[in-house]
Amino acid sequence: MGPTADRAAPPLTVREAIALAHTHWNAGQAAQAEDLCLRVLDAVPDQPDARHLLGLIAHAYGHPALALAHLRAACQPPAAPAVYCSNLAEVCRQQGRLDEAEAAARRAVAADPGLAEGWNNLGIILQEAGQLAASLDCLQRVAALLPDSPQAHNNLGNTCKRLGDNPQALAHYRRALELDPDYAQALSNMAVALGDEGRHEAALAAIRRAIEIDPLLPQAHLNLAALERARPRPGQGQAIPGGAPAPAAPPDEHALGEAEALLREGRYAEAETLLRDALAQAGRHVALLRLLVQALRPQGKLREARAALEHVLRAEPGDTGSRFELAEVLLTEGDFDAGWREYRYRYHLAHTAALARHVQKPRWDGRPIPGQTLLLHDEQGYGDTFQFLQLVALARARSGARIVLEVKSPCHALARRGDGIDEVIVAGSPPPPFDLHCELMSLPLALGLRLDDLPVRTAYLRADPARVARWRARLAGLPRPLVGLAWAGRPTHPRDAQRSLALADLAPLAQPGITFIGLQVGEASAQAASPPPGLNLVPLGQDIQDFDDTAAILTLLDVLVSVDSSPVHLAGALGCPAWALLPFASDWRWLRERRDSPWYPSLRLFRQPAPDAWRPVLEEVAVALRALQAARSADA
Repeated sequence: MGPTADRAAPPLTVREAIALAHTHWNAGQAAQAEDLCLRVLDAVPDQPDARHLLGLIAHAYGHPALALAHLRAACQPPAAPAVYCSNLAEVCRQQGRLDEAEAAARRAVAADPGLAEGWNNLGIILQEAGQLAASLDCLQRVAALLPDSPQAHNNLGNTCKRLGDNPQALAHYRRALELDPDYAQALSNMAVALGDEGRHEAALAAIRRAIEIDPLLPQAHLNLAALERARPRPGQGQAIPGGAPAPAAPPDEHALGEAEALLREGRYAEAETLLRDALAQAGRHVALLRLLVQALRPQGKLREARAALEHVLRAEPGDTGSRFELAEVLLTEGDFDAGWREYRYRYHLAHTAALARHVQKPRWDGRPIPGQTLLLHDEQGYGDTFQFLQLVALARARSGARIVLEVKSPCHALARRGDGIDEVIVAGSPPPPFDLHCELMSLPLALGLRLDDLPVRTAYLRADPARVARWRARLAGLPRPLVGLAWAGRPTHPRDAQRSLALADLAPLAQPGITFIGLQVGEASAQAASPPPGLNLVPLGQDIQDFDDTAAILTLLDVLVSVDSSPVHLAGALGCPAWALLPFASDWRWLRERRDSPWYPSLRLFRQPAPDAWRPVLEEVAVALRALQAARSADA
């Protein structure tokens, strides 16, 4: 939760706001794009252009259910832009909803028969559904519309391969590689086709080149292993590859739909039971397993979720969404070695423009680069930025480079006072010349960060002394202890319902002699006008202009009590005491069952003992507040 602009009555027309949102999105500024779309929806509920872009943003950040909801709303009949229907089709395909995907793709090409993307998506959907002749027709249309598209020829090759026309498949793969010699996926596919013709040396050369180009292409590694096994050895006849496991039976579409409805309602245990029954009937079908993961994780069943994800990835190694989910599970379990490796797959999610910035230059991999310039840049929320700024000084020491840091505007002033930074720029402005780049959240992988390395630094951000002096004067004379309160995060966060509270929920914290300082900003700050009885609240949200104000106030408090949102991370980065109120299935960075944070020694964690069980958490915090008050009285 960081300071946000008031969304009421934006001084833009809807068309201007949507255009500006797309400008932000294309510049990698997802938060600004999302905020503009939400302003539009405040003025025009279910405005399709805003819903569509929100769907792309949700999809980019790995939130499939939210993405699907937005895109379905954007594509409500009778009319919807063809490209919106095409994007809905692709999201449905990635979630295994092939019937809905096909219907959306057919709407797209009916609305715009010249939309190559729509025909391409329909062709791939039909290919996955086993309708190979129809798939071939669609993909031939794509090649006619885009004769110089390497992707079109690669996809045509795949369908020809499945139809048993290996020579034609090879012809399309070769054409794709004529158009793009570094097309790793086409090289990998061509290697399989060459292997099927017994041309093992040529196949191995192609697959090794594919891996050299894209070491993160999972299917290429599997293809290499298969080709190595099938390669004839001296004195042996040609090996006969073992048969692939029989495919699982198609899942019951009704079961899928019912499970999705239960998940939307937060009825995770019921969804789990239904999905396990469906899996018993259909076998380990990936669509069912993906949904099962969504039922298991909110219940804290990480070991089972990990097993389900591993089954999915054995069946579909290229499922980058599941790899990203596996990364979060591994990191929650404290397995940083494997977790950070999997976390890099977030760059391979569909529509990840918000994550893949500055890729015209190589990504830094942790090696010394003395005399060069390394551009570090944020990529997700404000809290993520505050958390991973603790690694910047180590990156500078390890690289020997000049460090340029790019952050969103609300973090700019604070970041300028961070350690190990030579220059700070605002995201969206032209960067100075640089040699390599690295996202802040890729630094753990580059640095080989392990759990026992934490904390790398403490109190690595500093408040502005002038702001501190101003807020000290404002708070002077208030009875202590001073306890900061932040009760809600960004309402559009996919897990906001699990992490945020209403101010009224904090009634158990009220007790005489404690002054509560309201740090809540945004829509939820309006609740400060009616605090619970007995809770002596001084609301400051309307006067907080930026994170520099929040930082200054945090240095003057006895403790911050906050849900999992940016003020907690800012307090930790400043070295200020804070108590984090965490849901039962908390975010990966808080690990499992710990009451402390290895990232932030000044934090104390208060966890739900069961899903939605906030009352025990608040009662525990109330006891801790009484102890704080007693200790302060004893020291007086």
